[in-house]
Amino acid sequence: MIVQLRGLEEAFLAAGVKVACVVQARPDELPRECKPARHMQCLADPDKKSYRAMGLGRMSLWKIFTSRDLWRRRKHAAARGFRQNWRKTFAGESDGMLLPGVALIGPRGRILWMHRGEHAGDIPPADALLAIAQEHWAPKSSQSRPST
Repeated sequence: MIVQLRGLEEAFLAAGVKVACVVQARPDELPRECKPARHMQCLADPDKKSYRAMGLGRMSLWKIFTSRDLWRRRKHAAARGFRQNWRKTFAGESDGMLLPGVALIGPRGRILWMHRGEHAGDIPPADALLAIAQEHWAPKSSQSRPST
């Protein structure tokens, strides 16, 4: 996800959108596991509380073998030089079967939009996320985007 956002940092900043990536890691592991761009922050969630709060499930073995979209995304990622890190996948606090999700959270924690992934690679492209953020919350000219 973080790599996917690279190149759009200025657009996110200009739109007033702050990005937080929740990582299945302990806080002491964040510097090694998550290298955010300047408009982002990484949040450790080794107990996966945020995943449960978002209602994210686990991917079935059946989905791994039958999802054409998952295999297409894996092939695309591999072509760009990204590989599965099996050691991290099977680390104690990591759940390689946990499905991803994306949420647009507005002022006072109100969820404006949410996407729950159907397979491990099911995250909307960064440019689509930016467009969604701009569509779902465009303050009037008299308002400014809140800082969170």
